Amino acid sequence: MSPEEQKVLDYYNQAQEAREAGDNAAALNHLRSCLEVLRLTTDRLSQGRVCALMGDIHAGASEPAEALACFELAATCLIGPEAKRERLMVMFRVAQAARSVGQETKALETYDEIIRVTQTLRDVRSEGMARALRGEVVFNRGGQMDGLHQMLLGLTRLRTAKAPEMEMIIEHIRHYGSQVPRKQYEQLLEDELDSHNLKKKLLAEPTPADASQK
Repeated sequence: MSPEEQKVLDYYNQAQEAREAGDNAAALNHLRSCLEVLRLTTDRLSQGRVCALMGDIHAGASEPAEALACFELAATCLIGPEAKRERLMVMFRVAQAARSVGQETKALETYDEIIRVTQTLRDVRSEGMARALRGEVVFNRGGQMDGLHQMLLGLTRLRTAKAPEMEMIIEHIRHYGSQVPRKQYEQLLEDELDSHNLKKKLLAEPTPADASQK
């Protein structure tokens, strides 16, 4: 192991220890030191991972603008073929952070990119999540029925993948569906879905827990 690699490892371990101790400021300082060393190398993969971890810390501290900047930088570093899956997960975090700071256009563009990548990777589960979450952004921008259509499309992809996130998305759809005329919502479900059980779940009245997901 080279001296630089040892420094990176030491800083990274110190950051993890500080994070586990609840000292986010110290963790971020160690990661910045780690990044300074990595920038002297060609190790883009490690740079991306460090930036992603910094973004996670900011996101956990309810600092979405800082998190967004870190996640975007991570995405620019995670560009090698070996990092496709990691970059995909970072892009979901980019989109979420963008939503948190009101950058809805950026969130939509990011979900579009995720959908393209997931289709290339044949990752039906991630495609379903991206479509469902994209639909939420469309709904919140005033495109209520189009947004619900996209959420349902995402839900059908999640159902195909037997994804555990299905139940969460069902709760979200019920929450959004309660905000449009009932007859329109029922007709949309009739047109979009072929599963009686799924329709029954989506027609159940939303609970306070559904709304709290937002």
